[in-house]
Amino acid sequence: MRNNTVLIFLLGFCCFYTQCQTKEPPKPMDTEFTITPCQITYKGKELPLGKPFKEWIKIFGEYNRFVEGVFIWDTLGIGATIHWDAAKYYKDPDYNTRSFIESRPTIELYIFFVNLDSKVGQAGKLQFAWQRKSFEFIEKDYQSIKEPMSEELKKRIIGRIEPKEKYIYPFTPYTQTVNLQGAPVKSGMSLNEVNKERSKIKGLEKMGYWDNDGDWSWDSGSTTIKTGEFREQKDHSSICPNQDYWYYITLRYSEGELEYLKISYELYEK
Repeated sequence: MRNNTVLIFLLGFCCFYTQCQTKEPPKPMDTEFTITPCQITYKGKELPLGKPFKEWIKIFGEYNRFVEGVFIWDTLGIGATIHWDAAKYYKDPDYNTRSFIESRPTIELYIFFVNLDSKVGQAGKLQFAWQRKSFEFIEKDYQSIKEPMSEELKKRIIGRIEPKEKYIYPFTPYTQTVNLQGAPVKSGMSLNEVNKERSKIKGLEKMGYWDNDGDWSWDSGSTTIKTGEFREQKDHSSICPNQDYWYYITLRYSEGELEYLKISYELYEK
């Protein structure tokens, strides 16, 4: 009788332990973007990173602006870059023409979750608009230590602020959920929240700090740093054995706020 009781207890414990340890498969998500280490899709269509830029125009439509090397779709909240290969083609008579641009391979996709109107954007904390503070932020900061601004001072300050069109941030940030390797990523998610969702899926690593700041302090893998790029720390080059490329998937946080998701395409030699 005692042996039977022990056996039942052990079976029950094993069952409970197994249930606790089993990772649930990713649940279907209602998303436009689905990203894996081997493929990226938008509304079910494969995004052809590494292929001519004209293929991207077919999928997303005409881009709205070109700023600092980034083609921007203001209404979609995204941007993309191409490989210009200037060292090879800068003397070409077609260099920098529409036909040349459309023929070049697309190598990066940005999905922007905030823009210059966000709290971090107005405070001048975004990566590509560092110290570009909004007038509202400057005025509030000024009034906290001094009397209200004069009209003359307001005009001078407003005249010194670069217009939003000169920055790569879309006028409308992306607000939907992105399926990143089976885990959700969306505007407002902290790094801890992102990693909590990733921990539910077998085989996914946490996103940790990618140390490339050259400050002599090796911080790669940290999840407590508030500003920087965050990636999985493992090598993905062997995940897609039939491909001669892989993707670097990066989350950018600024002051703890999710700024953008970037996918970079890179060829490698077998």
